[in-house]
Amino acid sequence: MFRPTRPFWLTVALAVYACGGDSSDIGAPPATPETPPPSSPETPTPPAPEPPATPPPSNPEPPPAPPPLPPAPPPVHNGIPFGPNVYTKGESSKSLIPPSDIDAAFSGLVTAAYPHTLIEKLEAARRRSDRILLAFAGNSEFYRDANGFNLDMWKARVDKFRGIDISSYIADGTLIGHFIMDEPSDPNNWFGHPVPVSQIDEMAKYSKEIWPDLPAVIRAWPSYVKGYPFQYLDAVWAQYHERFGPLDEFIASNVRDAKQSGLQLVLGLNVLAGGGDAGLPGYYFNKKSMTAQQLKQWGNALLDQPYGCAFFMFRYDPAYFQRPDIKEAMAELGQKARSLPVQPCRRSG
Repeated sequence: MFRPTRPFWLTVALAVYACGGDSSDIGAPPATPETPPPSSPETPTPPAPEPPATPPPSNPEPPPAPPPLPPAPPPVHNGIPFGPNVYTKGESSKSLIPPSDIDAAFSGLVTAAYPHTLIEKLEAARRRSDRILLAFAGNSEFYRDANGFNLDMWKARVDKFRGIDISSYIADGTLIGHFIMDEPSDPNNWFGHPVPVSQIDEMAKYSKEIWPDLPAVIRAWPSYVKGYPFQYLDAVWAQYHERFGPLDEFIASNVRDAKQSGLQLVLGLNVLAGGGDAGLPGYYFNKKSMTAQQLKQWGNALLDQPYGCAFFMFRYDPAYFQRPDIKEAMAELGQKARSLPVQPCRRSG
């Protein structure tokens, strides 16, 4: 009888151990060594995104202001101011100051004043040795009501300029006067109510309270204000029109009446509407403008009068003043005005 040399259970155990497993691995596939996953090709790192552009500020800084102009040398004024009235109706950039830029014959100008450009315009006139007569209250439409002239409305218009220092332009003669009103005697301007002479001196007084050294000038006939004891008004105005008759009589009567009131006299011509039947058509409604011959004849006669402190013409029209014959006449009159003695428009009495 066969008898194993070792116990049977030991033989089986050794066999199982030799296969390298235990009871839990029975029936499982043989183990394989762990391998790393295949490596993928190296991908370059993308560049960092650009930072977003800084948006421009909503209120960008304004460009630096241009350097200030060097100080102007003192103006040199020869003779009396000579030039046109310029009506601008609302925009000071059209006021055509300095007048010598309009025409070399002009050394003076009458126009409205505007607070935001006043110093700029006066400085331009100073640098050209031009002289300006300014209407601070502007056109009469701004200071009249149903009853005619309204002094309080006029004062309110003038008050807009109280805080602006124009003293140096008054002192050096660039600003020759305050043109306080146009044609106070014409009822058509004041709804049928001419402006009383007493109110004219009241306006001049108010102007002197603001600018004591600035002459107050009004375009009123010397005969209209004659006899009133003015204390503040400085000058009146006589403007010739063909319909006023012989020029020598016109000059004599207006000079006499101005002197009797102790007032200076502004002289001038209604060049755009005062030519009469012999004048030039097409420049002022249904009236005729002065011819070059009329300008020379009448203008020279007025400038021969030594009492005039300024010579102004109604009114500026580019088409008229740019005519070659008119330009030649203006050059002659402008030269004569410069040859006269300097005569401030300041009252003598």
